[in-house]
Amino acid sequence: MDSKTFLQQKLVEDSIEYFGYDNIAVTKELARIWHDDSKNLNGRWKEIENFDDHKGKILDMACGVGTFLFYGLKKGYDIYGIEPEKWKLSYMDMKMKELNYPDYYRDRIIEGVGENIPFEDNSFDYITTYQTLEHVQNVEKTLNELIRVLKVGGKLKIQAPDYNSFYEPHYAVPFLPRMNKKLAKLYLKFLNKPAKGLDTLNWITSHSLKEYLDNFPNLKIVDLEELYFERYRNKRFKSSFLPKFLSDLVAKVSFYKSVFLLKKEKQIRLVIWKES
Repeated sequence: MDSKTFLQQKLVEDSIEYFGYDNIAVTKELARIWHDDSKNLNGRWKEIENFDDHKGKILDMACGVGTFLFYGLKKGYDIYGIEPEKWKLSYMDMKMKELNYPDYYRDRIIEGVGENIPFEDNSFDYITTYQTLEHVQNVEKTLNELIRVLKVGGKLKIQAPDYNSFYEPHYAVPFLPRMNKKLAKLYLKFLNKPAKGLDTLNWITSHSLKEYLDNFPNLKIVDLEELYFERYRNKRFKSSFLPKFLSDLVAKVSFYKSVFLLKKEKQIRLVIWKES
């Protein structure tokens, strides 16, 4: 079995076993996209390059199947990835052998978890965690570790689902914000979906993360989601004839149209600088 087929098989198995998501065609298409590390997936590298953050030492926590990591390594960037899931580590090893990637690539992939990052203090200039923080075993410990290994003057970018939403992206179903887990299990049973995936999820929100990060006096935090909304509102509704509270409401409904239509979740997009 080649690495691409292996990836497709594992993603299909996991999607069904954990979340009851049985659209095999969509899952296989996702595997095809993730297998191709020649493209700037989701534009993540474009943002990093625009701000010259690619010039330092970079950590991707967790690196998943390595799409982001391999792209960076191919560009010659000084990047490392941490990944706890053994089948993903096996997939990356298969792929590196098939494609004859340089031997040093293997040294850039570390088996580990966010709660115990195997690097010294102040190791990285830029850290990214993408759609991962909702899955860690302990959110606060993981944040502590990410801040510990971040250099003074370095930048941490967090992107993850905001569970202050009416949609759960892994199950792809409407969902109450931070739904009680017992109630959620009954709801999933009604939908004939497994509860196994529920145990892998943390109901994180932008507010809860910022509230915890405020305990660190040496951090500067920018909420990009709020910033994007402010720009959108000022551009589209600055000269609105409506009262401000109503104009703000219309702007929010317009900006989060897919969220209010229960088709998509809000996103946590935080950039954190370590100042001292």
